[in-house]
Amino acid sequence: MQSSPVTVTFPAAPEYLRLARIATTDAASRAGLDFEEIDDVRIAISELCSLVSLDPASTITLSFTIEPGTLTVEGESVTGAAAVEGNELSEAIIGAVVDDHAVSTTDGVTRFRVTKQARHAEP
Repeated sequence: MQSSPVTVTFPAAPEYLRLARIATTDAASRAGLDFEEIDDVRIAISELCSLVSLDPASTITLSFTIEPGTLTVEGESVTGAAAVEGNELSEAIIGAVVDDHAVSTTDGVTRFRVTKQARHAEP
């Protein structure tokens, strides 16, 4: 049974990124991810929130969907007319630590999605 998404909204300023990391850590723990998996998804969300933190007058909204063994995080921020583009390092970091991710900007709103699944211990 899928749970209802939990949302968190905060100013798009660097001093609030800790809130994104704490909320991500809690949600990942509730999804049953292990310590390393929790750290992986926390790193990815921190990178993505940093990318969209362009205007401190704007906000970032994160929506966490928790299922047993899977965490999906969707984010949204008004970033203006320019598309947000990550650099190669950010893309490599995010791609290395999550199972799936996407970033897009339409009409000045940047949206991203990250999915992290638990690794299952082999017998």
